[in-house]
Amino acid sequence: MMSNLPVVRVVLVGSLMSQDVRKGCIPREDEIIKFQFSKEIQEKILEEYNISRIFCASDVFLDPEYFILEKNIVCEPKLKNRNYGILAGRNLKSLTAAEQGQFVNPEYSPVGGESMYAFHVRLKTWLDSLFDEAKNQETFLIIASPVIIRALSACIMADDIKSSFRILNKIDVFPESWSVFSGRGGNWRILTLSAPFSVIKVKL
Repeated sequence: MMSNLPVVRVVLVGSLMSQDVRKGCIPREDEIIKFQFSKEIQEKILEEYNISRIFCASDVFLDPEYFILEKNIVCEPKLKNRNYGILAGRNLKSLTAAEQGQFVNPEYSPVGGESMYAFHVRLKTWLDSLFDEAKNQETFLIIASPVIIRALSACIMADDIKSSFRILNKIDVFPESWSVFSGRGGNWRILTLSAPFSVIKVKL
């Protein structure tokens, strides 16, 4: 029964984006984002939530000088950005019209890469797995690139993977922002969506 399932909360923190991505380039497979996670925001999270586990995408490097959360961090490869195969590293403006059409097709898999559909399945499967061993009222902190946080948010809000692409096009996730969802048995509700760190600082 649904009432017997644990209530789980996820706090999703979006890191910075690399300079190349800001310039319109598709992320490289070996790209690592260096992220100086604000101490003020960490303190705010600790103040509001009892964090039980922390997951950090394997392509995000947290500067230890700025990190104060006293928990073992799980480096999670399943939270890594999409594998773009032969398109990785290219500027979006350099794509031909045919390539641009393929790029926005969720079913299209670049040679050596994964489709948007497979990317969302990977994230949704990992997200659902949090419930398998979760205790009631657990809160997970997830740190990843804004692209991942946006896709995770779309998967959370969608009834199925195909619906997630329609939602994806309607939401934005800012670099250095946080989102909070609460769920039970895969049924989620939005508590906060992409609140910029700058707004949170003003409230402190």
